[in-house]
Amino acid sequence: MGQYLTYAALSLFMLFAWGTCWLALWTISFWLLGSDMHAALLLPGGVGLALLILLPRHFWPVLLLTPLALSGWLHRHGLITQPGTLFAPLLWLPVALAAQRYWQRFDLYWQRLSLLLAAAFICALLAIALNLGQPVPTFLASLTGGAIMAPFAWLVWDALYRQHRVSQQLPGQTSPPLRTSLLLWCSLFFAAGAGALLTLAPQMERLLLILVFLPNVVMAWRFGWQGGVLAALIGSLVITLARQFGVGFASLTEMELYLTTQALLGMGVGIAVSRQQHLTSRLQHYRLRLETELHAKRQLMERLVHTEEETRKILARELHDEIGQNITAIQIQSRLVARYTDIPGAQQAAASIEAMALRMHSVTRRLLRQLRPPVPEEIGLHEALQHLIAEFAFAERGIHCQLDYRLRQAPQNDTVLFTLYRLVQELLNNIARHAHAQHIHLRLEQRGKAITLDVRDDGTGIPAGEHKGMGLHGMRERIHALGGSFTIETGNGTRIIVNLPTFHQ
Repeated sequence: MGQYLTYAALSLFMLFAWGTCWLALWTISFWLLGSDMHAALLLPGGVGLALLILLPRHFWPVLLLTPLALSGWLHRHGLITQPGTLFAPLLWLPVALAAQRYWQRFDLYWQRLSLLLAAAFICALLAIALNLGQPVPTFLASLTGGAIMAPFAWLVWDALYRQHRVSQQLPGQTSPPLRTSLLLWCSLFFAAGAGALLTLAPQMERLLLILVFLPNVVMAWRFGWQGGVLAALIGSLVITLARQFGVGFASLTEMELYLTTQALLGMGVGIAVSRQQHLTSRLQHYRLRLETELHAKRQLMERLVHTEEETRKILARELHDEIGQNITAIQIQSRLVARYTDIPGAQQAAASIEAMALRMHSVTRRLLRQLRPPVPEEIGLHEALQHLIAEFAFAERGIHCQLDYRLRQAPQNDTVLFTLYRLVQELLNNIARHAHAQHIHLRLEQRGKAITLDVRDDGTGIPAGEHKGMGLHGMRERIHALGGSFTIETGNGTRIIVNLPTFHQ
């Protein structure tokens, strides 16, 4: 019961509001055009088409019967003489029915504005059937009203909808709210145009293009499609006032064509600007999201690097304190056995135990050097890299290894420092074990805001499919997580280029 009362109250309100609006718009149009049929197609036609598309269908009877009743009343009093005018509101019905099916599917403002303009054009074509004797004026009257008033009606509707139901606004509605500055600028342009019209009426004809098209472009560029729609309405008012002062247009057809052109120009520029602003804001949003995710990924990688180094310290300390002491104890016990026994078998076993202990001691020392080499933050990155190259004993194996260190200052951030060191360690280890190279060249230099590591060798290269191994794959992931790049080039050896940002410092 409450729904029916609400519907009845809204219908009654629309009956008076739409009836008053239609009659006022018809009166203004008739004053401008002097034709009762064209007056029904000009301003009332554009607003009626927009309302049919915007409002639910259960309000359509009110929207259609109101202009039919008013047209009949005007016809009875002799103000409307052409019978075709009575059927003008019915032209909106099939077009609105088709347009409303697509209206809710379109979420973006430029799509809906384009749909309104397309509906206005189709209505203008259908309007020719009402007055076959004057097809061009009838078409222009309907198209002019639709191009100017339909977007303006949607602009008002959109502003009221946002003011009333902001909390229920759909995420896809990306059109910005109607700003007060837009209304102020429109008022300023209208006042300037009207003032120029009143003071420069005899010389106004040559200035009319500038006074109309320039505000359209400026408002569309500044406020997007909303500025284009309002500027089109303001420009239309200035043009019609100019004609009433006898300036600008000798015929109604010329004026209507000019009104339509300036309206489409302003809205076209407004759509393009609004579309660009929308794309820019989306790109900015995605850029901020990517920067946030990249920053979080870098922080996670920094924690992983520090955790890895701490784990290496703990393992190295355990190897040194526990396993090292046990190996030393085994050596002492084997020597004691060899000293206090004369049994040949026991002497041989003691010698074997001592030899195995020495090998275990050598392996332990090598593991300690890998886990906890000379600390780069203590002795410097350059010295640490030189010590690392010496550990591989390339010279004793007949391999020429050259370090070209061109950094003026080592990275101050521990993450960058340890990443570079572990990267060189892993690359040299791969070259020593698999490349069979005779020459190795390492270059480390600063390029802008990034440190570049370039490692080359003349070995056998990386066979196809093996560059995705755990070693290189792990290095690549670490470099990418820190915002760097990792490139592998094969052919006459292998070349690996790493660019690591230094903004972590």
